[in-house]
Amino acid sequence: NVFLSQSELDGLKADLPDKWNYYIDRLSCHIASSGKRYRSHAATIYKWAQEDAARKAPKKGIPDYSCKEGESL
Repeated sequence: NVFLSQSELDGLKADLPDKWNYYIDRLSCHIASSGKRYRSHAATIYKWAQEDAARKAPKKGIPDYSCKEGESL
């Protein structure tokens, strides 16, 4: 139930070489279980991949604005 043109599939394989199949299966299960419809299945997969990458990116902590006595910021 995931519809991709050959060029979209080739793009996914090139851009997500280790995960393209995972995202196709994930989208297929999601569509089957929710009944949701998407304009572009390829765009949905790319969006999910970006969101997953952003979640895995290291989070920046609170900046350290401390300084030694006599110094100023």
